[in-house]
Amino acid sequence: MTTGTHQGSRPPLLRPASFRASLRSTYAYRGWWIVAACFFVQMIGSGASGWVFGVLQQPMGTDLGWSRATVVGAISVASLVGGLLAARLGPLVDRQGPRTLMTASLLVGGGAMIALSQVHSVLPYYLIWAVFGLTTPGFQLLGPVVVIANWFIRRRALAFMLYTFGSATAGIVLAPVMAFVASTWGWRTAWLTMGICICLLAPISWITVRRRPEDVGLVPDGLDEASAGANSASGPAGATATEAPWTVREALHTRAYWLLTAGFALQSLPSMSIFIFIAPYVVTKGFSIAAGASVVSVYGIGVLAGRPVWGTMIARAGMYRTLVMFTTIYGCIVIAFIVPTTLPPIYAAAIALGIAIAGGQQLQAQVFPDYFGRNVVGALNGYSGLAYTVSRAAGPVYAAFVFDATHSYVISFSSFAAASFLASLAFLLAPPPKHASTVEAPARQPARG
Repeated sequence: MTTGTHQGSRPPLLRPASFRASLRSTYAYRGWWIVAACFFVQMIGSGASGWVFGVLQQPMGTDLGWSRATVVGAISVASLVGGLLAARLGPLVDRQGPRTLMTASLLVGGGAMIALSQVHSVLPYYLIWAVFGLTTPGFQLLGPVVVIANWFIRRRALAFMLYTFGSATAGIVLAPVMAFVASTWGWRTAWLTMGICICLLAPISWITVRRRPEDVGLVPDGLDEASAGANSASGPAGATATEAPWTVREALHTRAYWLLTAGFALQSLPSMSIFIFIAPYVVTKGFSIAAGASVVSVYGIGVLAGRPVWGTMIARAGMYRTLVMFTTIYGCIVIAFIVPTTLPPIYAAAIALGIAIAGGQQLQAQVFPDYFGRNVVGALNGYSGLAYTVSRAAGPVYAAFVFDATHSYVISFSSFAAASFLASLAFLLAPPPKHASTVEAPARQPARG
């Protein structure tokens, strides 16, 4: 009797069967392992084309005798190639999943970085970055975004927030480590190390990634069947009321899609340019390359600290309101970043800039599945990538040419702040659209009989 009463009085989660089921549906859910793999893919990918490149561009240019515009121009080529390819691959990734694409991209991208360590002239340098650009849809523009959007609905904000920590970690870990490697053994050894690390992620991607949870007998978010049913009726905060069955054609005919695309294209000008030039910007103030790398790390700490801030903001205020706040705040912080001339306020401005930009990656990754559902994420991101490509390619080259002409980043950074304010206006005019099949009223009516 006593034993029976004791067993019956256990809270549900303390019963062995319930505990094991809860563990399987949350902590052991395969989707979180996919998020972990995408975290490392994001860390190494954004490090190669952003954080690490920003630290290594000056020693490369000095050693090879190239101008700042020549060195940075290759990143623009990679962005153009990647964006054009993403537009073609997006619908294919929606249908077949990103597993093969991510794995192959990591192998080719790692090989490109290894080849970069041996470059001596401009043409091979640009060709190598063009090859690297071919891989960016696989492990930056499409792959992780599509797979996470498909494995999560109600917990999508949390999943994307954890994934985007990879970029911030690259700034905190990879940038100073590769700066140390470059200062000790040279920039060529730094790129060789990056290439090997990228290749090592390929088998992890192949083992971990699958297209959708339904393909392996699971449901989104790792919930049980009852919760999954409720899940389909309540999307993330700020998203449409349901995961409505949008088609690509329907989404492309909404005003919101094109305003979102324009807003993120404008926002990409500063977000894809400023952090590349943080270290050189600090050097122009009269500080050493090591000091520039330390400011990059401080900026990365700000990005890391800002991830949960913006993730919480999305969950509470909704995607639409957060988009407007994000670009407005970021534009103001960019202006504030131009002013300091001594190292302590530069550190403070870098932290603020990192916190401000921290939401950009998550917002861009999450907005299309929140607005239009998970079935068309690859196609919509791919087509929008054409617009993002122009700004991502133009931003760094523009800043480099302005610097070569004026020996200052003030004009380009001021232009980037203005672009952020224009993006805020575009987002303000782009509330989530309603799908024709979304009917909310019947769900609120009491049951009859």
